[in-house]
Amino acid sequence: MPDTKQLPFLIKLLDDDAPPVRDSVMSELRLFGPDLELELARLSIVPTLYEREVLHDLFEEHRRTWLRRVWPEWFEIDNDKQKLEMALGFIAGFMHGRSYHISLNDLLDRLVLDFEGSEYQKDARTLARFLFGTLALKGAPQEEYYNPLNSSLIYVVEEKKGIPISLACVYILVGHRLGFEVEGINLPGHFLARCTSGGRSHVVDCFNGGHFLNHKDLASIQTPEPITMQAILNLECDASIIIARVLRNLVNAYGQSGREVNANLVSELLMMMDGSALSPTS
Repeated sequence: MPDTKQLPFLIKLLDDDAPPVRDSVMSELRLFGPDLELELARLSIVPTLYEREVLHDLFEEHRRTWLRRVWPEWFEIDNDKQKLEMALGFIAGFMHGRSYHISLNDLLDRLVLDFEGSEYQKDARTLARFLFGTLALKGAPQEEYYNPLNSSLIYVVEEKKGIPISLACVYILVGHRLGFEVEGINLPGHFLARCTSGGRSHVVDCFNGGHFLNHKDLASIQTPEPITMQAILNLECDASIIIARVLRNLVNAYGQSGREVNANLVSELLMMMDGSALSPTS
């Protein structure tokens, strides 16, 4: 590992007008590898806006290297919800950087504390009302629907908007921490959630305000073929299915935004999986 004591000087040299100096500095910074952002944060080095622009491509290169390295770690986890959280935590770490002010784990813990401190009765149904009513997590507007950040649960909670699967994942993971039965429903074209409360199963549309769906509501959801409430409740959806669908969304989102390098990276992550649960997008 290069000498971290040199980092303050190297960062300042990024402002040098001479291209050879900047190129030399970038070569030195590249040697720090994926830990560069963490080291800058540890030393309380805050690059200027210009310096961050110069470092942007290098940070992304390092984040891709890190994500490729850690991605297989969740494959070995036995608990399904822990698998899901670890994989989504890796995705958030890639998007925001590991030096971001909060991790997905801590953010979910904070949501649990907020719910426990609320006046709601503590069950899966009221958790949906808390997340999608009180906290006002909602569906992203159409013009922002294909923003890659919609697949980061950190972004979804902080900005209070996301796509169906990411909003459902917030519900699933917070519910898991609280001991509630909340699962995903891998409906083609529109990901839903299922919760169990009072001995009954309920279908929740997290994208549309946490609305609890009835038979009439289901008839309005466009699917390749008509589907019954019972069929929806029986749809299998483990962590691998959810993660594969999140990755497919990301490939599409990065492709639409012209970020082919990241789209290719996410395709690599999909290929690392066993391919047993490749499923539709959204």
